[in-house]
Amino acid sequence: MFRVDAWLRRGACLLALALAGCGADGGGAVDGPPLTVLAGSELKDLAPLQQDMARAAGAPIEFTYTGSLDAVERLVSGEAFDAVWVSHGKYLQQTEALKPRIRASERTMASPVILGVKQSKARALGWVGTEPTWAQIAQAAASGQLAYAMTSPAASNTGFTALVGVASALAGTGDALDEAAVNSERLADLFKGQAFIAGSSGWLADAYVQRQDALDGLINYESVILQLNASGQLQEPLVPIYPREGIVTADYPLMLLNDARRDAYNRLVAWLRQPEVQARISKQTSRRPVVPGVAPAAGIPDRVLVELPFPASRGVLDALIDAYQARLRKPASTFFVVDTSGSMAGDGLTQLQASLDGLTGGDTTLSGRFARFQPRERIYIMPFSSAPGTPLVVELPPSGTDAEPALERLRTFNDRLQADGGTAMFASVRQAYLDALAARRHAPGRQYGIVVMTDGQNRDGLSEAEFLVWYGGLPEADKGIPVFALLFGEASAEQLEQLTQATGGRVFDGRHDLRAAFKAIRGYL
Repeated sequence: MFRVDAWLRRGACLLALALAGCGADGGGAVDGPPLTVLAGSELKDLAPLQQDMARAAGAPIEFTYTGSLDAVERLVSGEAFDAVWVSHGKYLQQTEALKPRIRASERTMASPVILGVKQSKARALGWVGTEPTWAQIAQAAASGQLAYAMTSPAASNTGFTALVGVASALAGTGDALDEAAVNSERLADLFKGQAFIAGSSGWLADAYVQRQDALDGLINYESVILQLNASGQLQEPLVPIYPREGIVTADYPLMLLNDARRDAYNRLVAWLRQPEVQARISKQTSRRPVVPGVAPAAGIPDRVLVELPFPASRGVLDALIDAYQARLRKPASTFFVVDTSGSMAGDGLTQLQASLDGLTGGDTTLSGRFARFQPRERIYIMPFSSAPGTPLVVELPPSGTDAEPALERLRTFNDRLQADGGTAMFASVRQAYLDALAARRHAPGRQYGIVVMTDGQNRDGLSEAEFLVWYGGLPEADKGIPVFALLFGEASAEQLEQLTQATGGRVFDGRHDLRAAFKAIRGYL
């Protein structure tokens, strides 16, 4: 299976070696306090360049990786960093509390968010040799001719950027998007074709490889789509589609927050923007140079990118994400399988209940706002100990203002959870999967996902091997509901990895911060 993280690590290592041998390491002494940088998680592919960057800056560089919205939240909460480096700075720059803290900003590389479509599907739709409009793409999605994967705009910059781009294009005004355009019904057509959702661009690419038989393409960074084509793991190549009205490009601004570190910042920016460094970064990461006169690496289409206007207000951006969650995306059916065995007594159960409470509105942070249960969502919560328990099933109404009675039922159920008994994890996940299958047969137009949270190893009922045999024996049409797992306490990482890999999900580590892990997992549901 194609693994984006592994590809990026290999490419970055080659890049580091190349740069070390090309005389572009800056050559300065590295001493003094580190330059602390809050960086987007996708920039981990540049981590092997850390020593070269440090020599250029004249100081050690210390990266802390996080998601785009989390970066905003951490800075607003008062965490101190010398600089922030994310794929797109607009949301951060439009946050009133942060604007005065940005002392300088410089673009470092670029990658537009585009649509990659299987070659056979692009031919069938007439999109080879000609660029469709966003309206034509939305029409294909609404008519069932285009099933694609995309990250959640509430969790990932690629989904957020794509949502801004298509909303701006479909508004048809040529001006920056406003709140009236956010409510346009034309937007909903595009998301009728969103067949798979994820919380990160890298994981989405891996998931596409697994599910390519069932998907026609994906929305992602141009760099990721080009890497997929070069991976050798696709049954047929993806045709990069650059819609006629334009796109929105991630330009990876490095922004200075601490003016006392301006000298180190300036040195680092100057090194990153050297033509030879730009060219080699482009070659190894498939991103575009931002320095005039530096050509994109071979394989990157040499074309002028038409940029769509970006909304000028943070309020418009928040309204757009809210509209996606509440109205535009397919409604979610989310199945929670929560461990209430005896080992959960005390802190374990308290943290679990606090995390679930946050999803009902108890978490008022920025990320908590977008992670909470959404209008039209159907929530299934099944506690388990020595055997599967009796689930609660609640469906939120289309209007968020009418949701309080349903949310109160969830809070009451959550408050009454008690810890006792053994751990029948696999039997409980199987029961939830069977219930999800029945629900999907009745309502196939929804997005389905299962979350299992446990603090221990499976001890009762169905074994791991028996579950895997059972799942492997399902008809292909009954597979495809991903199981995500929250690792907590003394839970077996190996057991959870086996479970999530078999079903197409992933493991989230909640051992240090269960509430944060709960919020992160919401980007995949």
